[in-house]
Amino acid sequence: MKILLVSTLRDEAPHLLEWVAHHRALGVTDFLLFSNDCSDGTDAMLDALAPLGVVHLVNAPPEGKSLQWNALKQAWAHDLRKAADWVLCIDCDEFINLRPPLASLPDLIGACGEADAIVLPWRLFGHNGHRHLSEALTLELFTRAAPERCNYPVGARLFKTLFKAQGPFRQIGVHRPRLKKGATARWADGSGAPMPEVFALAEQRITLFGLPEATALVQLNHYSVRSAESFMLKRDRGLPNRRGKPIDLTYWVERNFNVVEDTSIHGLLPATKAELARILQLPGLSDLREKAIAHHHAAFEAMMKQEASVKFFGRLLLAASSQPLPRDVINDLVQRYQDSQND
Repeated sequence: MKILLVSTLRDEAPHLLEWVAHHRALGVTDFLLFSNDCSDGTDAMLDALAPLGVVHLVNAPPEGKSLQWNALKQAWAHDLRKAADWVLCIDCDEFINLRPPLASLPDLIGACGEADAIVLPWRLFGHNGHRHLSEALTLELFTRAAPERCNYPVGARLFKTLFKAQGPFRQIGVHRPRLKKGATARWADGSGAPMPEVFALAEQRITLFGLPEATALVQLNHYSVRSAESFMLKRDRGLPNRRGKPIDLTYWVERNFNVVEDTSIHGLLPATKAELARILQLPGLSDLREKAIAHHHAAFEAMMKQEASVKFFGRLLLAASSQPLPRDVINDLVQRYQDSQND
C-alpha cells in the first residue's frame, strides 16, 4: 500500500527526523515536503532524506498567494499523489497515535472498512513545564495534554484526514480533502464508525463540535507549542504555511494544556526509535541535526537580548498551563460560536 504524506515546513530541523521516522514506522511510504525560507538547514536535511522516499520541493508562490495552498495544489498534480493509494496532509508538530492492537496505517485503514476518508482527531499537548529546547524526543518530553472531551477552544476539536488518493476528491485540503462536484464520500471517525452524511457533505466544516468523542482507533497528537524556548522561536519565524497568523500569548494559552498525562503513543516508540537510528546513519544527517539545534539555541539567545522578548518569555512562563473550562461554560461558548458562524 502506497501512503503519501504531504506537508509544508520552515525551520523544523530539530524535530524533522523524529517526525519522519515516526510516520515511516507507521507505514508512510512517500513524503512530498515543501520548504520555504529556511535558515536552520531544514532544506538540506530534506534533500539528504531523498533515499528514504522524501521528495523535497522549494515552495515559492507568486506574490500575495498562500504558501500552503500553493503547495497543496502542486501536491495534487504531482506524480506521487497520482501513484498513491492514500494521502494525508499533516504538519511537523502532528504525530499519528494508533491504538493497540493497531501498529500501522494499513491496520487503521483495514479497521475502517469501506471508508474513503478517516478522521484523525486532534489532541492538544502542552509544554509540560519545559523551558528550553532539548535534543530529547518530542514524544518523550511532552506527555501532558488536554483532557478527553475538551470542547473548547476550537482547536481542541479540529482534525486532519487520511483519505483515498483515487477517491471522490478533487484537491488536498488543509484539514479535509475537497470533494468532486456532485460527489459524496464515506467518512469514518477516529473509532472507525461511519460519520453522518451532513458532515461528509459539509466540506468547509473542520471541527467535530456536536459529534461523539471518537478516538478508539486513532488520535492526532498535536505538539503545537513544545517548550517555551521553541515557542519563542516559532513566534519569531512565523508559521511555515501562514505568514500572517500571529504567534502570540493567545496562541499559547489556547494550546498549552497540561491537564492529564497521556503516554498512549509510547507503545509506538520502539519502532520510531529504530527508524530514527536508521535515518541517522544516512550521510550528513546527524551533523545537520546537531548544527540545527545549535542554530536554534543561538537564535534564542540573540532574541533574549531584546527587552520585549524577555518580557514575552516571562509571560509564557507565568501562563504556565491552561485549564479546561466547566462543562456548562463550554456548552454556552460552543453554542455562541456556532450561532456566530450562522449569522
